[in-house]
Amino acid sequence: MFKNVFILLFMFFTSTASADKLALIDALTSCNPDFFKHVYEHKDELKDHTNVKIFNQNQAYIPVENRSDTTKNFVYFQSPIIYKNLKLIGYYDSAMDLKKMGKYYFWGFIIENDIHQIRDSLDFLEWKNMEDNLLYIANPKIRSINDDIQVWHKNTGSVVGVKTIPAPNTTEKLLLLEKGDNMHLLICSIQGVITNNLIKQERPDIYADMMLIK
Repeated sequence: MFKNVFILLFMFFTSTASADKLALIDALTSCNPDFFKHVYEHKDELKDHTNVKIFNQNQAYIPVENRSDTTKNFVYFQSPIIYKNLKLIGYYDSAMDLKKMGKYYFWGFIIENDIHQIRDSLDFLEWKNMEDNLLYIANPKIRSINDDIQVWHKNTGSVVGVKTIPAPNTTEKLLLLEKGDNMHLLICSIQGVITNNLIKQERPDIYADMMLIK
């Protein structure tokens, strides 16, 4: 009997990966490129749930079919990843070039839970309600094109987010919690003036793909 119980417990805990162990949520919420090192470090566990693509020897990402196509810029996991009471069910990776309005990049997780449950589970963040409980932001940052490539300042502007255009000659970066039409998203965004050098630093996964095309 005890042997059977042990087998059942083993099957349960191996069927879902713990993001507490993976630290993927914590890495994502910082919206820095260390996230891709975390994906690499736990690639073996993640491969039980989704495809993982390795680059730069010590980094990896979860590929989608086409970042620029709204019908192909996400992938659902074969089985969920559990973090606290949250169920991560997919990965989202979008890229848009809006010409004079700037470039917009989004990456992060699709989560099954209601966005209020997500917000409450991530209570270590200072969330700001941007749109009638449909959109929250955290960790807003901004930089000027004249800043050193590694410099980011806290963005104290009263109007921040994906539905506003960044000020001329600036780049914004922030964490978004959004209730979409078909999915709830916990994603990072970088938007505005984005050079290849900035892409190389902030989105090394995209930069690696750019180098392959060349």
